[in-house]
Amino acid sequence: MINHDTIKQAAERGTGLDHLTPGQAWAAHEASVKPKHLRQPMRHSMILLLASVEQKARQAFFSGVEHGDTDEMIYRAYDDRHPMFLRGPILETLQEGMETFFPDLKATAVDDDGNAVYRLDNLAKALGASEEELLALAKEKGMEGRLQTKPIHILH
Repeated sequence: MINHDTIKQAAERGTGLDHLTPGQAWAAHEASVKPKHLRQPMRHSMILLLASVEQKARQAFFSGVEHGDTDEMIYRAYDDRHPMFLRGPILETLQEGMETFFPDLKATAVDDDGNAVYRLDNLAKALGASEEELLALAKEKGMEGRLQTKPIHILH
Protein backbone atom coordinates (compact mmCIF):
# COMPACT_ATOMS: atom_id res chain seq x y z
CA MET A 1 0.00 0.00 0.00
CA ILE A 2 1.33 3.39 -0.95
CA ASN A 3 0.92 6.16 1.61
CA HIS A 4 3.10 8.93 3.02
CA ASP A 5 4.68 6.64 5.64
CA THR A 6 5.51 3.81 3.24
CA ILE A 7 6.95 6.26 0.71
CA LYS A 8 9.17 7.78 3.41
CA GLN A 9 10.30 4.34 4.62
CA ALA A 10 11.14 3.18 1.09
CA ALA A 11 13.07 6.40 0.43
CA GLU A 12 15.08 6.07 3.65
CA ARG A 13 15.86 2.39 3.05
CA GLY A 14 16.56 2.70 -0.67
CA THR A 15 13.94 0.14 -1.58
CA GLY A 16 11.15 -0.02 -4.11
CA LEU A 17 7.51 0.20 -3.17
CA ASP A 18 4.80 -1.75 -4.97
CA HIS A 19 5.34 -0.85 -8.64
CA LEU A 20 7.81 1.95 -7.88
CA THR A 21 11.54 1.38 -8.33
CA PRO A 22 13.83 2.44 -5.45
CA GLY A 23 14.69 5.60 -7.40
CA GLN A 24 11.04 6.42 -8.06
CA ALA A 25 10.11 5.88 -4.40
CA TRP A 26 12.89 8.24 -3.32
CA ALA A 27 11.93 10.80 -5.98
CA ALA A 28 8.28 10.67 -4.88
CA HIS A 29 9.34 11.38 -1.31
CA GLU A 30 11.81 14.09 -2.34
CA ALA A 31 9.19 15.83 -4.52
CA SER A 32 6.43 15.39 -1.89
CA VAL A 33 4.18 13.63 -4.39
CA LYS A 34 0.73 12.76 -3.07
CA PRO A 35 0.21 8.98 -2.86
CA LYS A 36 -2.89 9.16 -5.06
CA HIS A 37 -0.72 10.32 -7.97
CA LEU A 38 1.42 7.18 -7.70
CA ARG A 39 -1.37 4.69 -8.35
CA GLN A 40 -1.17 2.43 -11.38
CA PRO A 41 -1.34 3.40 -14.14
CA MET A 42 0.73 6.50 -13.44
CA ARG A 43 0.30 9.46 -15.73
CA HIS A 44 3.09 10.04 -18.18
CA SER A 45 3.76 13.45 -16.62
CA MET A 46 4.25 11.79 -13.20
CA ILE A 47 6.66 9.24 -14.66
CA LEU A 48 8.65 12.09 -16.22
CA LEU A 49 8.66 14.09 -12.97
CA LEU A 50 9.98 11.13 -10.97
CA ALA A 51 12.59 10.39 -13.65
CA SER A 52 13.75 14.00 -13.61
CA VAL A 53 14.11 14.12 -9.81
CA GLU A 54 15.89 10.75 -9.81
CA GLN A 55 18.25 11.82 -12.61
CA LYS A 56 19.19 14.98 -10.71
CA ALA A 57 20.16 12.84 -7.70
CA ARG A 58 22.17 10.47 -9.91
CA GLN A 59 24.04 13.38 -11.47
CA ALA A 60 24.89 14.79 -8.04
CA PHE A 61 26.06 11.38 -6.84
CA PHE A 62 28.22 10.45 -9.83
CA SER A 63 29.34 13.85 -11.17
CA GLY A 64 33.02 14.62 -10.99
CA VAL A 65 34.05 11.06 -10.15
CA GLU A 66 36.89 9.88 -12.34
CA HIS A 67 36.58 6.40 -13.84
CA GLY A 68 38.06 3.91 -11.38
CA ASP A 69 38.13 6.33 -8.42
CA THR A 70 36.98 3.82 -5.84
CA ASP A 71 38.01 5.99 -2.89
CA GLU A 72 35.62 8.75 -3.97
CA MET A 73 32.76 6.31 -4.58
CA ILE A 74 33.26 4.76 -1.14
CA TYR A 75 33.32 8.24 0.39
CA ARG A 76 30.06 9.11 -1.39
CA ALA A 77 28.47 5.83 -0.33
CA TYR A 78 28.94 6.88 3.29
CA ASP A 79 27.75 10.45 2.65
CA ASP A 80 24.16 10.54 3.85
CA ARG A 81 23.47 13.68 1.82
CA HIS A 82 22.97 11.27 -1.09
CA PRO A 83 19.89 9.03 -1.32
CA MET A 84 20.09 5.47 -0.06
CA PHE A 85 18.90 4.00 -3.38
CA LEU A 86 22.27 5.11 -4.80
CA ARG A 87 24.40 4.45 -1.71
CA GLY A 88 22.84 1.15 -0.65
CA PRO A 89 24.22 -1.15 -3.36
CA ILE A 90 27.76 0.11 -2.72
CA LEU A 91 27.38 -0.25 1.05
CA GLU A 92 26.07 -3.81 0.60
CA THR A 93 29.03 -4.70 -1.61
CA LEU A 94 31.45 -3.25 0.94
CA GLN A 95 29.79 -5.22 3.73
CA GLU A 96 29.97 -8.44 1.70
CA GLY A 97 33.66 -7.79 1.07
CA MET A 98 34.30 -7.25 4.77
CA GLU A 99 32.53 -10.50 5.62
CA THR A 100 34.39 -12.41 2.89
CA PHE A 101 37.91 -11.11 3.45
CA PHE A 102 37.78 -10.45 7.19
CA PRO A 103 35.45 -13.15 8.55
CA ASP A 104 36.90 -12.89 12.07
CA LEU A 105 36.36 -9.14 12.26
CA LYS A 106 33.10 -8.58 14.08
CA ALA A 107 31.32 -5.36 14.91
CA THR A 108 31.55 -4.56 18.60
CA ALA A 109 28.69 -2.08 18.64
CA VAL A 110 26.13 -0.22 16.56
CA ASP A 111 25.40 3.48 16.42
CA ASP A 112 21.98 5.10 16.81
CA ASP A 113 21.31 4.49 13.10
CA GLY A 114 22.08 0.77 13.38
CA ASN A 115 25.40 0.99 11.53
CA ALA A 116 28.09 -1.48 12.59
CA VAL A 117 30.92 -0.02 14.66
CA TYR A 118 34.35 -1.64 14.82
CA ARG A 119 37.10 -1.05 17.36
CA LEU A 120 40.15 0.61 15.84
CA ASP A 121 42.52 -1.92 17.43
CA ASN A 122 40.53 -4.81 15.93
CA LEU A 123 40.57 -3.17 12.49
CA ALA A 124 44.31 -2.59 12.71
CA LYS A 125 44.93 -6.22 13.66
CA ALA A 126 42.73 -7.54 10.81
CA LEU A 127 44.45 -5.30 8.27
CA GLY A 128 47.96 -5.91 9.57
CA ALA A 129 48.49 -2.23 10.29
CA SER A 130 48.96 -0.05 13.34
CA GLU A 131 46.24 2.14 14.78
CA GLU A 132 48.39 5.17 13.99
CA GLU A 133 48.64 4.13 10.33
CA LEU A 134 44.86 3.78 10.09
CA LEU A 135 44.29 7.17 11.73
CA ALA A 136 46.79 8.77 9.34
CA LEU A 137 45.12 7.09 6.36
CA ALA A 138 41.69 8.28 7.51
CA LYS A 139 43.03 11.82 7.77
CA GLU A 140 44.74 11.59 4.36
CA LYS A 141 41.53 10.34 2.71
CA GLY A 142 39.39 12.97 4.43
CA MET A 143 37.50 10.30 6.33
CA GLU A 144 38.09 11.62 9.84
CA GLY A 145 34.40 12.44 10.05
CA ARG A 146 33.59 8.74 9.71
CA LEU A 147 35.36 7.92 12.97
CA GLN A 148 32.75 7.38 15.65
CA THR A 149 32.67 9.86 18.47
CA LYS A 150 28.95 9.68 19.14
CA PRO A 151 27.25 7.22 21.49
CA ILE A 152 27.29 3.56 20.54
CA HIS A 153 25.42 0.50 21.75
CA ILE A 154 27.64 -2.46 22.63
CA LEU A 155 26.73 -5.81 21.08
CA HIS A 156 26.82 -8.91 23.25
